[in-house]
Amino acid sequence: MTTTSDRHLGAQQLIAIRDLRLDPENPRLPAQLQGASQEDLAVDLDLGFEAFTVAESIASHGFFTSEPLIAIPSETESGAWIIVEGNRRLTALLGLANHDIRSQFPGADQWDELAKKAGLTLDTEVPVVVVDSRSTVVPIIGFRHIAGILGWTPFAQARYVAKLVDENGLSFAEVAKMIGIDKTRAGNLYREQAIAKQAASLGIPTGPVEEAFSLLTVAMSNTKLRDFVGAPIASKLARGSDPVPAAKTPELKELLGWVFGTADADKVLTDSRDINKLGGAVDSPVGLASLRSGDTLAEALQKIDDAGLDTLARLKRRLTTARNALQAAEIDIADHGEDVDVQGLLEELQTSIDALRSSSETDNGES
Repeated sequence: MTTTSDRHLGAQQLIAIRDLRLDPENPRLPAQLQGASQEDLAVDLDLGFEAFTVAESIASHGFFTSEPLIAIPSETESGAWIIVEGNRRLTALLGLANHDIRSQFPGADQWDELAKKAGLTLDTEVPVVVVDSRSTVVPIIGFRHIAGILGWTPFAQARYVAKLVDENGLSFAEVAKMIGIDKTRAGNLYREQAIAKQAASLGIPTGPVEEAFSLLTVAMSNTKLRDFVGAPIASKLARGSDPVPAAKTPELKELLGWVFGTADADKVLTDSRDINKLGGAVDSPVGLASLRSGDTLAEALQKIDDAGLDTLARLKRRLTTARNALQAAEIDIADHGEDVDVQGLLEELQTSIDALRSSSETDNGES
């Protein structure tokens, strides 16, 4: 039943909850859930996006008609509607109205109590704005979740931009204008998702990349790191192409490992503010060799500094660092002096000091 018309988006209707479907192409969803069942989609949205909080509001205050869902007709199911905007709200509605779905949620007992309070059924009608196609609502979805205050995660934003570019054939400038961001940001989001996609195709684990996707954007803003993997500036990246040349894929694996860590080694970048330091280390043959040998970023930077010093200055710096470390250790030695490992380290230190003194006396011509 049509109640009002919106000449910009389509027609607002009241549609039963049973006829509404979560969007299997929702950019918020991880890649492995694209096209999954309604139950699996609902569980993921409840777990990751706090649908229970929305359900509490609906149970207490009702479903606001001022925030209708936006839907397109289902191409595979007659009489059903795919919600392209408002999937978290639909998850809340399904949880309140459908026992089979909420029984799969963590905290199912809490959902049952909330469902009693809400009193919704699958026949309950809610306001939905119906449009003909996804392209109709690109501006509002993009503005709300990329340029606006209801932002998706950076990775979801990047996937949405990529969808508009790859499937709709839009340029970065056209995407930027439609969703209210600048062209450079649209291009960078596209490039970074393409890097993550290429890494996944090469068998490089991308879970950490997706979780901390903004770090990849920060890394690619550094010219030295971008040159290290051969990635172009976004405006030079052809639609659908791999951003990293085949010859540079080993470097891509190295860089992602240093930024995000691997199953076998910790990341060397512990703070995003140190991205320029990582770029400096990678750009130096000494620093690059140090990182590849398994050193920390601090150790790599120290080796770069040492390489630029004469041997006397380097020796004094190293001895000063050792002295400062030993003086700092005096604070804790009283509490742990009997520890077997501590005793072993002290013996190694004494051996090193004896060796240094022996070498010093030999160099001075003493016997």
